[in-house]
Formats: sequence, C-alpha cells, structure tokens
Amino acid sequence: MSNLVLLLKSLLFGLFLTPWCSAANKTRQFHPQSRIVGGATASEGQFPHQVSLRWGGSHVCGGSIISSTYIVTAAHCVTRGTPPKAFPPNYISIRAGSRNRDAGGQVIDGAELKVHPDYDRFDNDIALVKLSKPLKFNEHVKAIDLVQHEPPTGVPVLASGWGLTKNGGSTSKYLQYNTLTARRNADCGNSTPDSVICLTHGAGNGVCSGDSGGPATYKNTLVGVANYVVNGCGSTFADGFSSVAYHYKWLKSNSGN
Repeated sequence: MSNLVLLLKSLLFGLFLTPWCSAANKTRQFHPQSRIVGGATASEGQFPHQVSLRWGGSHVCGGSIISSTYIVTAAHCVTRGTPPKAFPPNYISIRAGSRNRDAGGQVIDGAELKVHPDYDRFDNDIALVKLSKPLKFNEHVKAIDLVQHEPPTGVPVLASGWGLTKNGGSTSKYLQYNTLTARRNADCGNSTPDSVICLTHGAGNGVCSGDSGGPATYKNTLVGVANYVVNGCGSTFADGFSSVAYHYKWLKSNSGN
C-alpha cells in the first residue's frame, strides 16, 4: 500500500474519531469547530440543498437533499467499526433550510441508513439517509440534481459546509463556502480511487472536519460528497470527494428516483 493511501486513511480517522465517540454516547455533547477553510459566509437560501447532519442534536457532518425523503452524505458519517456498521437510524437527524447550523429551518429524524456495500475507509465513502417524513420544499429547501458525468478538468466547483476553519480553528454557526477546482484523478496521485473526484485549491483553502458528507456542486448539480483531506486541512494537496457520477446508478436505485 502506498504512502499516500496510508496518509489518507490515517488522516480520515484522525479527523473523525471524536464525532464517532460522541455519537456512540448520545448523552455526551459534541461541539465541533465549524467553518470551511478560507471560505466566505453563505447567504440565507444560497445552498438550498445543503443540510446539517446531526447526532444527538449536534452537528457532525454535511449532506445534500436529493429528494423530499433522501439525503446523501459520507458513509463514515453514519458508520463505525471494522468492518463498518451503520448506526441506528434514530441517532441521526438533519436540519434543512437554514444557514445557521443550530437554529431555524426544518429538523427531521432519520428513518433508514443505506451505506454503499463496497465502502472501505476512503473508497466508496457514500451513504443515503431516508427521512422519517418528507421535507417541505420552499425557496430555502430544494433537491439538487445528480450528475452522470464528471465535471471537466479545470472548472470551478463550489464546496460548502460547517467544518473547521483550519486544524484547531475558530468556530462559526453559519454556513461557509469556497471555490475549488476539478482535476483528473491522474493529477492527484496514483492511489486516488476511481470512486473519488479530486478537487484542488491553494494553500489555506478547502474542506475540513465537520464538512464531511457535504456537497461539491458544478452548475447547480451535485458532483461530489466530501470525504477526506491530505496533509491537514488547507494544505496544497487536493481534497477527496466521493464521485456522484461514479455512484449515480447506486444513488438512483437506492433512493427510489
């Protein structure tokens, strides 16, 4: 196994060990630090597909609305252990329709979790949350279309979430976003799986812990689901996102769309 792959695995576990422990004990409060690295604050309704994925009432990950009853997120946001096992659905809730992760919008419990059957750490790191009741769509709550083809190399892609501003950074309650750049996997290292789309950025930008499961969008379509960073948040290495195009058939067949 290459050094790059080992780095990705160790970093993924390092970033998300604390949320896993919190979810396992619902009485323990988890207060992650929250902001995309190098990002700007989103306006209300700017990302109507974005949700906050919550364990025991606390934000841990992001997600995207793909229908009134289904959210797509990262598999590591809803699993633990080796081999990975999904948490009980009643651990999970989502907040939709608010840029404030802790107030406003619609809060709905999870009813069922569907983890990709080939999920293995950073490969096929994608899952679906079926909601206990449908979302009420409005100008601040909307589904986003799934792409069937990867975005062209070099185009700008928007990433959004409530993740850390940097390793050990300051907190913000409000949704942040940043512009990354789509690249071919071959440009991001030989160990990048086919199931991953890599997005590049300058130093001091990118996603971080708490952004996991959140969206990467191109032309108002969902192209990626935030999975991992390399060499710490805001490094010069590309960030890894589950490819929506690669998982398109699985997402459609498992969400009833």
